[in-house]
Amino acid sequence: MNLYIVVEGDKTELQVYPVWMKYLAPQLNRIEDAWEVRDNTYYMFSGGGIPSIYNHIIHSIQDINDINSRGGAKYDILMVCIDMEEDDRQAIENRINNDIASNQLKFNDFEIVVFEHKVCMETWFLGNQNIFKRNPQDEICREYIQFYNVVDYDPELMGTPNDEWTKAQFHYRYLRKMFNERHMKYSKTNTTEVEKQTYLDQLISRYKDTHDISSFGRWYEFITSLK
Repeated sequence: MNLYIVVEGDKTELQVYPVWMKYLAPQLNRIEDAWEVRDNTYYMFSGGGIPSIYNHIIHSIQDINDINSRGGAKYDILMVCIDMEEDDRQAIENRINNDIASNQLKFNDFEIVVFEHKVCMETWFLGNQNIFKRNPQDEICREYIQFYNVVDYDPELMGTPNDEWTKAQFHYRYLRKMFNERHMKYSKTNTTEVEKQTYLDQLISRYKDTHDISSFGRWYEFITSLK
């Protein structure tokens, strides 16, 4: 099984996904050049955000077609990991399908699968119930919890308390406040805590126990099925 993976961001995803892949699919080895594909490998790169990721998806399909036509090891799956933000999954899939149709692209012995972060990847991280502090010292953190308690309710369904922030911006702020209460740090460039297997295990348990963070669960189920 060989994967060609396009992720939206150039920070969080590129740091977290490869580490999580080691835990969940240790048989897959990351390669740095897409043309170096061999058995049980994956290639990953950033699509540079929205909307440029949609152009990169088209280029990736063309790239895989060229690689798969040369003979030897082939890519089986093009995996797209993208923030849903204010869109819904259907809108994302429609955009991708329309781009594929308008470019008259065909698939040379591989398939495309789309995994959305609903709302963003930080939304998944909010699913760790052990990080949450029910009685935080920080007043702003208390206000966030009063607005929406991410332990009792699915983080993926959380909106934003004002028009100043998008859902993704608020989820990011909420996560940072939760970490600060535990005297821990999180940022787009410092994802060390969420990379840990214990953190990932908490997200898996939340999904299995409650079916919350279902977009994470869909990605998790797919990756573990590769074994």
